[in-house]
Amino acid sequence: MKLGIVCALALFACGGPKAGINETRMVFAPSLPENCELKLVQVDITAFEFNQTWEVLGYVTLLDRGIQDPAAEENRALVRPRACAMGGNSVAVAMNSASQSAMGTGSGIVYMVLRPKSWAQKPEKF
Repeated sequence: MKLGIVCALALFACGGPKAGINETRMVFAPSLPENCELKLVQVDITAFEFNQTWEVLGYVTLLDRGIQDPAAEENRALVRPRACAMGGNSVAVAMNSASQSAMGTGSGIVYMVLRPKSWAQKPEKF
């Protein structure tokens, strides 16, 4: 994984606010305005309640040289319009990793774009 981040940084070494920005859509939902209000939430994807409460619309990945802060305003400004375009109203940090090698330091942050499930309900007894 760390080698993958370093290789991606080498490929995206030129231009832009980040070394690389990737969007992955899992569900196609109606877009929200580009500057929609997003909540930064903490979730446990291994918990049963996660799948009962949240729908994962997609992921936004930011790759960069150096160490990144997931809550930095620069990152929020890049993630917000992409998450809103996916129809999300919340984001969670799915992964935050860093790597250091002879080529330098690089990091990757994966934001999970979420919205509450409209049918969310408590499970019934079987």
